[in-house]
Amino acid sequence: MSKILKFPKAKKQYSDKFLRKVKADVIGDFIKEQNPHLSIKAADAMALAIIYSTYLQLVFEEEGSDIIPLEEFEQYIWAAHDKKTLH
Repeated sequence: MSKILKFPKAKKQYSDKFLRKVKADVIGDFIKEQNPHLSIKAADAMALAIIYSTYLQLVFEEEGSDIIPLEEFEQYIWAAHDKKTLH
């Protein structure tokens, strides 16, 4: 007997699942454990940076875009253009 498998038409992107499932506080606690000299605030900030960096890479891969080299990333940062605010 054979099985019929139905695949969803609109496949959810893994980047969305990753962002929903990852736990920043758990990663921050792990970083703090491994680096006791860091403050919890610094460990949590590092966790968020790692999470969003990974999310950005996943989005670029899913969209088939080239990942922007770090050297060219300044053009996307508002503070790199002598602006004092975001607006």
